[in-house]
Amino acid sequence: MTALQRLLLLPCLAPFVIVIVLSALTRGTPVRLQLLIWRTPPLPIGAWTALAASTGAALAAGTTMLLRPSRQPLRRQVHRAVENLEREPQPPQPSPSMPERDIREPAPTVAVAYRVIQQPERVRSRPSDSDTSDWDQDPDRDW
Repeated sequence: MTALQRLLLLPCLAPFVIVIVLSALTRGTPVRLQLLIWRTPPLPIGAWTALAASTGAALAAGTTMLLRPSRQPLRRQVHRAVENLEREPQPPQPSPSMPERDIREPAPTVAVAYRVIQQPERVRSRPSDSDTSDWDQDPDRDW
């Protein structure tokens, strides 16, 4: 466990410890619980709360242990060869996939083949006079 995990363990276990302490201080008359047709033996309320808190903590701890990875995750190791210091560095070679061109040249044009799937309608319906929308009407034309 790291130091951070140990530090976070205290606030995570604090509610469990508080419930156990309050359960130990709570001693009352024995109570029976009924689940469907089954009745539990009579126990004080403090015992029931301690039993519930302990069961929940045990289930949470068990689930945490089952979900914890059994092996450490893989870590990348970088191995670099020791380069000869006497050799002078070579300039980077241009990539063969990208042709070089002058910056002042325009961008290359791409020709795309296309096909008209459906002809547009030739006949347009005339808008009725009751249509009050001003779509496609230039306001500067009728002054």
